[in-house]
Amino acid sequence: MAELDLMRGEADIAWVNRALTLAFGGPPEGVTDWMNMAGHENMRLLRDGHAPAASLLAVPMGQFFGGRSVPMEGIAGVAVPPELRGGGAGRRLMQAQVRDAAAAGVPLSCLYASTQAFYRQVGYEQAGVMFRHAIPLRTIGVRDRALQVRPLGEAEEELARDCYHRFAPRFDGMLDRGPYIRQRVRASRGETYRGFGVFAPDGAGLEGYLYYTPQRKPESGRHDVAISDMAFLTSRAGRRLLGFLSDLATVGDDAVFAGPAVHPLTALMAQQYFSSKFKDVWMLRINLVAEALAARGYARSVEAAVTFDIEDELVEQNAGAWTLRVRGGRAEVAEGGAAGVPVLRCDVRGLAPVYAGYCTATQAAALGWMEGDADGLAAADGVFAGSGPWMMDPF
Repeated sequence: MAELDLMRGEADIAWVNRALTLAFGGPPEGVTDWMNMAGHENMRLLRDGHAPAASLLAVPMGQFFGGRSVPMEGIAGVAVPPELRGGGAGRRLMQAQVRDAAAAGVPLSCLYASTQAFYRQVGYEQAGVMFRHAIPLRTIGVRDRALQVRPLGEAEEELARDCYHRFAPRFDGMLDRGPYIRQRVRASRGETYRGFGVFAPDGAGLEGYLYYTPQRKPESGRHDVAISDMAFLTSRAGRRLLGFLSDLATVGDDAVFAGPAVHPLTALMAQQYFSSKFKDVWMLRINLVAEALAARGYARSVEAAVTFDIEDELVEQNAGAWTLRVRGGRAEVAEGGAAGVPVLRCDVRGLAPVYAGYCTATQAAALGWMEGDADGLAAADGVFAGSGPWMMDPF
């Protein structure tokens, strides 16, 4: 069974740098900066004997489902150098990572896949989306300036973090950010993003914010407003952010940002004059079935029970029947089936999109990801009902 190792010394660092440079096409110095920001302690190596064969980055964070943060590892930078491809090193790397995460008690793993078929082999499945939105600044149609906007300096960063952590749990799939993601809000790929906050006049603090950088268009001298992060806690704060953006239309063209198919900010516009383009789908792996089911939140109005009969080739403790009972927004999970409780059968990959709310159990059954009778599927539909998982953070 393959085991992962940490980077040990300059030779390993140079090996990973080369593998990442060749895999993703970035300059070596940029890869060095990225590795330093991500943290060498989060890099993992698969070795054949003493020689490295593949590497990845595993970043500890969390992910919100049902309003609660579930511990999750974000997987990035999966790389096998060209001369070693085709020998199974990438698959052994990911198999070892899944087992290690389960052994460490991390219920979930999430990633953006370069090749979905590869990650499906180790239990990942589509679970959420990212779209790229562009709002023409001149068409926003909101001139609300009732609240004060101020630049956010280092002293206000904690306020922005608190604002985000009150905003994010409202939406399934959003990240419970750690230091790595928070750094990328302010600086990423050579761009520096400046923060601006919306402050309540009654002293209640920060109600919303955004971080942006102007991306100049040499052919026109104008620029797009590229937003790395944005959150608002009230409709008035959302309207003030729109007003702030509309005031940038003098030399700005579009506000560009990531989000779901329909971003909540656009609902506050007088007319929805914007464009959306699919950017990416992220995938989820349930490393620990019982712990993942117990950790997420559920609608308080739902009271139901369903048994999942799970297959998992990599994590033996997941295999078998698990009965989930939901009441008052919380879950109890017990090993084995229960009398009178409907049973749904799936492998661990098929459970991921239902768990995340990416599709209903009934839809998963139509896609061949889950099997069960109508009562069981309907019960799971109600248990995992949500608004559609998304996040704004690439990693």
